[in-house]
Amino acid sequence: MKNRHLRRVILLGTVVLAGLFLVQMYWFSKAFDVAEKQFDHSIQIALLKVADSVSGAAEVKKLSSNFFFVSTESSLHNETLDTLLRIELLKRDLALDYELGIYNADDDTLVYGQYVEATKKHLLEKEKMKHGLAGRDKNFAVYFPDKKSYVIARLDIWIFSTLVLVLMMFFFAYAIATLLRERKFGELKNDFINNMTHEFKTPVTNIGITGEIIKKKVSREAGVDVYLDILLKENEKLRQKIDQVLLGASVDHFVNPSLERVDVHKLISECADAFALKVRERHGKIQLSFNARSSFILGDRDLLTQAINNVIDNAEKYSPGPPHIVVKTRDHRNGLEIDIVDNGMGIPEKMREKVFDKFFRVQTGNVHNVKGFGLGLNFVKNVVRSHEGRIRLFSQLNKGTEVKIVLPTA
Repeated sequence: MKNRHLRRVILLGTVVLAGLFLVQMYWFSKAFDVAEKQFDHSIQIALLKVADSVSGAAEVKKLSSNFFFVSTESSLHNETLDTLLRIELLKRDLALDYELGIYNADDDTLVYGQYVEATKKHLLEKEKMKHGLAGRDKNFAVYFPDKKSYVIARLDIWIFSTLVLVLMMFFFAYAIATLLRERKFGELKNDFINNMTHEFKTPVTNIGITGEIIKKKVSREAGVDVYLDILLKENEKLRQKIDQVLLGASVDHFVNPSLERVDVHKLISECADAFALKVRERHGKIQLSFNARSSFILGDRDLLTQAINNVIDNAEKYSPGPPHIVVKTRDHRNGLEIDIVDNGMGIPEKMREKVFDKFFRVQTGNVHNVKGFGLGLNFVKNVVRSHEGRIRLFSQLNKGTEVKIVLPTA
């Protein structure tokens, strides 16, 4: 992923999550306000019920968020008032701690104060009412120290959704950090492979040039031509492998292929000619069958050439006997289809889904008779996808393999 795209993903993700968090906080605040109003309403109703039991003209005032004052100017019995208040709160499912204070009506001096736990068992009303209401004219007040905690606890669904959103934000941050770390490791890996392959290409090139010079200067009668041909052939194989690793490690080749008008039939013919000698030496053959009416596509010639070479190379390498390779083209509803069929050893069913994975190689026991890096088909898959095409593989063990590539036509 390019820096521009990565920054865009991080920015958009941050903006979306921040927006969701702000919206969540807004609605949580609204829900808290509604729950608080419901709580205040229930408390005021409960206090009015208690006040009406002891006075005919009571008035309830909310002096602060959790402090309520009731003016009765009537005789109040401390424990009876406490019992009535507790009964009214429990009727409304308001099981929370409170502090009750009783004041003289004439000078507002505190004459009774008690902290009451919500878990304390209340006495039955009939047992307390027998004490009667006695004393001077008084008012009373109720203070709820845990009101905010009680109201918030009633918003369980909102708390749960907020926690989920916070976890999502932490997960997003963790995912971005992991992505950046993996991206850094990927860049280091690509830099290492690029540097390594470039370092290898210099001596390989020098060996090739030196071999050609020696071949021209040494007399054929010296009997070293055969060895020079082997040297140059193996050196060319090494160069091709280095190019394959270099191309496979370079993501930019797949993200931004250099598109041009390519004649697929001509490209396939060139690839087949490159393998014709090797196949004939093994007493095999490459058969071409071009049936597509339009053979032109928009593609990257170098990438497509290397991809077709990889498939043909696999067909030749994995044929224990004389290789018989057929390369066919035909029209497809989505463009042009290329079929490459061989008579090789085939691929076990459990391994067919993995053959396109990087560095995966089909194993034949504990010995690898065929050398390679496991990059060939992974490279082909990436090339086909970069051209918005599709690739499928069909194989039967000990009978052969068929690779189908579909590319959109120009």
